[in-house]
Amino acid sequence: MQLPIVNITIGIIIILSVILTIVELSIPEKSPYLLICNTFSKIFTILFVIELSFRFIVAPNKKVYFQEYWLDILAILPLLRVFRTIRALQLLRLLRILRLPVFFNRYASTFPYILQRGIKEYLVVVGLLLLTILFGSVGILVFESSNNPNFTSLEEGFWFSVYSLFAGEPIPTQPSSLGGKIVGVFVMFMNVTIFAMFTGTVSAFMVDRIRREDDIVDWESFSNHTIICGWNRKAEIIVREFKAAGKSAGIPIIVIAEFDDEPNFIAPDLKSRIQFLKDDFTKVTALEKAGISRAETCIILCDKTHGRSDQDADARTILAALTAEKLNPNVYTCAELLNREYGSHLDLGHVNDYIVSREQSGFLLAQAALNRGLMG
Repeated sequence: MQLPIVNITIGIIIILSVILTIVELSIPEKSPYLLICNTFSKIFTILFVIELSFRFIVAPNKKVYFQEYWLDILAILPLLRVFRTIRALQLLRLLRILRLPVFFNRYASTFPYILQRGIKEYLVVVGLLLLTILFGSVGILVFESSNNPNFTSLEEGFWFSVYSLFAGEPIPTQPSSLGGKIVGVFVMFMNVTIFAMFTGTVSAFMVDRIRREDDIVDWESFSNHTIICGWNRKAEIIVREFKAAGKSAGIPIIVIAEFDDEPNFIAPDLKSRIQFLKDDFTKVTALEKAGISRAETCIILCDKTHGRSDQDADARTILAALTAEKLNPNVYTCAELLNREYGSHLDLGHVNDYIVSREQSGFLLAQAALNRGLMG
């Protein structure tokens, strides 16, 4: 259910369903086109029921499923006969628009880094803004069109929603029905919510932008340095050992890894020795930016972030090691593998050294058992 083609198809159906809901609720109840709209609405809703049913069946945790899709379940309620009798409840179908930000968020990695940091917040703000305007436009028309001459078309409902959202009060006139007043209060309440979120998001964006500008690094100035590709618990140990070693104490260290924030250190003083480069260390551009051609040592750690399997982690290690050797045959490359069977690839690529981390821990445990007090 997470295939790109499936997500794109569902996204298109959501957009068509929302448009159809707006058209259906904006035309008179006696219109001959209403039956056609109802038919297509039922088809779309049935498709969503099938999709949600499949997701429920394959969901390993049903509680998490309901926490994630409760809005989608509300949106399919108008399919039931008891809800079809009340036209205003058809507005529940507009809740589907809140699923669109979820689909966009899955492909957030294609956005520039500065946008990735707040992509969820941006999408939530846009989703709430669209939902508020659509709900207000159609809702005011449903409740007011029969008894208020100021709201007879979708255009008038749209401008009522926009003006009320930005002004924080019902403009150009107040609704007369109870349902219309509730819609107006909802739009005004969302005015406070959306603009508070928007202000917070923009503030965080600017603070992050300023902080990143202050941390600009002249990568060309590094030479005879050490590059560490990837980040795990062993990385801090490596940095600590470099600091403790006499001849390596002053060597600059660059870490290439994909993380949202710089990792925390058990020993904070070690952080000052490191420059972080947020990028994929298997990319040639990332290694070149870190100065692989001028580096003295390159250490590639096993990277199992983002749910990668052991095989994927070793494949990335091999790719990075071979790329580093190709870009700079003089760099001393050390790699960490999880499976020894892949070591032959590193031998063929003239990688200087590699260790199989699981075997090393087993060796140390055996030595500790055979030579009591050795590791103490």
